[in-house]
Amino acid sequence: MTHHITADRLVESAIKAVTEELFRDFDNTLRTLCDEEDDRKAVFRTLRYARIRLHVLCGYISKEETPESRTQIRFLHIVIGYIDTELEILNRYGDTYPLKPHAYKRCWTGAVVELVELIYALHEMKRIDNGEIAMNELAGFFGELFGIRLDARNLYDAYTDIKRRKGDSRTYFLDKLREHLNLRMQRDDEKEREQRR
Repeated sequence: MTHHITADRLVESAIKAVTEELFRDFDNTLRTLCDEEDDRKAVFRTLRYARIRLHVLCGYISKEETPESRTQIRFLHIVIGYIDTELEILNRYGDTYPLKPHAYKRCWTGAVVELVELIYALHEMKRIDNGEIAMNELAGFFGELFGIRLDARNLYDAYTDIKRRKGDSRTYFLDKLREHLNLRMQRDDEKEREQRR
């Protein structure tokens, strides 16, 4: 899906972001560009051009010594930080496989973060292509397999959530998998013992 969010529109939205509500409008525009635009090269260019223009604008505004200009500079620095984060995600994870309509047979019915936990575990254990597959490609494969969009941002956000977990184990889903599989085998063992009697 192409939304044609230009650098001009992104900069315009960023310049207006001088309150929390207007900042959310900018954030929504940025997310729409990064999450829904199919052409990753166009996203990268738009982000880079917008960042350059905002950096130059910060230089001009900082020459003014008014409370309004200081507020605008503060928000522009936050905006530039958001853009830098998106650029880093693009650089780190690149492109994922685009989804092909109706190419999948099954549907993932768990939480996306659970699938991401499984993907990271398989990648870490080098169980797919002997680990010779990029994480974003692996996520794209599973996304295509289960008919969900697993782009670089979703993957990164979910992994960050997993890393933030507290407690003895941060792998909630993998722990549940192990527990449920062991319980199933115990039930099967009990059924076999009963059948022998």
